[in-house]
Amino acid sequence: MMKRVLSLAAMIQIVLMFSVLIGLFATDVGAAPDTSAPIAVVMDFYTGEILYSRDMHRRWIPASLTKSMTAFIVYEEIEAGNLTLETLIPVSAEAARFSADRRQQGTFIPIPGGTYVTVEMLLRLMMIPSSNGACVVMAEHISGSEAAFVERMNETAAAMGMYTSFTNSHGAMVHHTDAYSMIILVREFILRFPDVLRITAMPNVTFNGTTHPNTNHHVSRTQVYGVDGFKTGSLRQAGWNHSVTAERDERRIIAVVMNTPTNAARHSESRVLIDFGFEELIRRETELSERVRIFFNGRLIPLDTSPEVRRGRLLLPLRSMFEPMDYTVEWHDDYRLVVLSGTNGNTATLFVGRNLAVINGETVAVHTQIINDRLYIPKEFIEMVTGTAAEWNEATGVVQFRS
Repeated sequence: MMKRVLSLAAMIQIVLMFSVLIGLFATDVGAAPDTSAPIAVVMDFYTGEILYSRDMHRRWIPASLTKSMTAFIVYEEIEAGNLTLETLIPVSAEAARFSADRRQQGTFIPIPGGTYVTVEMLLRLMMIPSSNGACVVMAEHISGSEAAFVERMNETAAAMGMYTSFTNSHGAMVHHTDAYSMIILVREFILRFPDVLRITAMPNVTFNGTTHPNTNHHVSRTQVYGVDGFKTGSLRQAGWNHSVTAERDERRIIAVVMNTPTNAARHSESRVLIDFGFEELIRRETELSERVRIFFNGRLIPLDTSPEVRRGRLLLPLRSMFEPMDYTVEWHDDYRLVVLSGTNGNTATLFVGRNLAVINGETVAVHTQIINDRLYIPKEFIEMVTGTAAEWNEATGVVQFRS
C-alpha cells in the first residue's frame, strides 16, 4: 500500500491551524520588562506572587545583600527582648581590626575598638553605607563569635526556604545564594519587622563625624517614587546586585537583580523592574476584577461599578452590594460612618478610615478603601453582616454568597 505524503502547502495549513488554536487558548501573561539584568525577579509583596523572573534560581554570590540576614537576626533579638535599639554593644579588637582593613571589599568605615555603639547605629551602618564591621560587631555580641552567628544565619535561611550557604555575616567574602532566596528574605523581613524600612529609607547616616550616603541611590540620589529600601551588594566576583522595594497606592513591589555590570546598571535595571512590577500587578488585578460576577443565594447582584482586587483580596462597592440585598445604606459625612440596616434585622456601623465596624453589636476590624470616590469593603465584611459564606472562584470570576 502506498504511503500518503502531505504536500508542503497542506503542512503549512495544518501548522497555521494549530497556531490559531494555541492563540485561542493562550493566557495573556503580559509583556516582559525591558531589562538586561542577567538574574532578576519581581514579586508582589502582599501575595508573594512572582510577577517576572529570569534565572532566579541560579546560584550566585550575594555580596552585601548578605547584610539583610544579619540585620534580620538583630531584629529577632529585639523581638525576643534580648536587645533594644538603644542597647550599647561593645566593639572587640577583632571587629575593630576588620572594620579598618582596607583589603576587604566594601565601604570603609572604621569602628574603634573598646568603644560602645547602639544597636540602632549598627543597623544603620550595615544597611545604609554597607559597613562590614558593623555586622561583625553584632554577630559577636549575639552569638559569641561570627562563626556561631553564621550557623544561625543558615538555620534561619533554611527555615525561610532559602537556598543559601552563608560563610560570613557581611558578604565581603564569597558565598552563594540565589535571587529567589534574597527576595524571600526581603519579604519576610518587611512582614515581620517593618521598622527596617525606616532605616533603609534614610538617605545617609553620620558616624564619628563622617556622613555616609545610602548605597541605594533610589533613596539617596534620584529618590524614585515609592522606594523605601532595601540593600545593595557588590564584589568583583559577583558584579553589582540590588534588592529594592517600593510602595505606591497601597501596593508594594520587591525586585532583585544580580550580576549587573556596573553600579549605574543595577540601579537602572532595578528601577525598570519596580516600574514593571506595579504595571503588571495592576494589569493582573484589573483582568481579575473584570471577570467578577456576584451571586447572593443564587440571584445575580448587578453592580454599577467594577469590583477591585487589592493585595490579593476582593473588594466590593458597598452601596451597590447591600441595596439589592434589601439593606438601607446611610452615609453620615459629619462622623465619617456608614449605617447599614437590613429588613432581616441585621445592622452594621462602619467607621470609615478607622478600619472598624460594629456588626450586630460586635466590634470587628474591617479594612475599607475609597477608590474613585466609592467606598469598597472586603467580601468578608458582607459575610459577617449578612450571615453568609462566600466562595470566590478566581478562574471563572464567580462569587457565591450562600446563607
